[in-house]
Amino acid sequence: MPDHTFVIPAYKISPYLESCIQSLLDQTVKSAIVLTTSTPSAFLEDLAKKYSLNYFINPELGSISGDWNFALSKAGTKLATIAHQDDIYDPQYAESVIKGISKGKDVLIAFTSYTDLVAGKIRGFSLNTFVKSALLWPFFFSRRLKSRLAKKSILLFGDPIACPAVTFNLEALNNDFAFSKDYSCALDWYAWLELSKRKGSFLYINRKLVQHRIHPDSETTNQLSLGIRQKEELQIFEQMWGKGMAKIISRLYAAGYKDNEL
Repeated sequence: MPDHTFVIPAYKISPYLESCIQSLLDQTVKSAIVLTTSTPSAFLEDLAKKYSLNYFINPELGSISGDWNFALSKAGTKLATIAHQDDIYDPQYAESVIKGISKGKDVLIAFTSYTDLVAGKIRGFSLNTFVKSALLWPFFFSRRLKSRLAKKSILLFGDPIACPAVTFNLEALNNDFAFSKDYSCALDWYAWLELSKRKGSFLYINRKLVQHRIHPDSETTNQLSLGIRQKEELQIFEQMWGKGMAKIISRLYAAGYKDNEL
């Protein structure tokens, strides 16, 4: 029985979902794979059957947080990764996070670096990835951050942690973690801030083990076009910095949004 599960909260019909599943099946260390959805279809059911995946339907059609929380509830292992349906995972992703967490029992979340995948090609330099890498500077001194101040410090000027690259130690989290329903785009950033208050550490594996796909139909691209992401991120900045400073920081941080424009 594996200690780790990839949960895929599938939404509608993604042309990239099968590639994601195949990348999870190709891991050097085998993990359980679970497919969940609140938008059931014959397409998803056929994929689940084709790859012999456990398939669960969320009876509540609601929010991204609801979909992610439902997916995590179906993991059944102490470690779980929310695999985003459009992304591709390096064969060594699971092995790396499992090994890293095994060396630090207090690890709450472990995450890796990532690359952007645009039009089927790995993107080289981008302002967004450069800024996010810079925000992780405390990890230059230690792979694990334990103190509340250190964990929060990497989140003060934006969110450098890519949710698809995160593995949750549900055992260390006492199985009482949940994404907030108050956010539909910045819910992961808010989650890391809440987790930074808990006793335990964040582990960073500085290897690009996830290919994050950027395409016109992605939820991130959609929420940027609607202004939802900008609004929610400003709210979080205001909680930490106050309204005046938040406006300045958010405008600087928003410069990286151009990397999601196609």
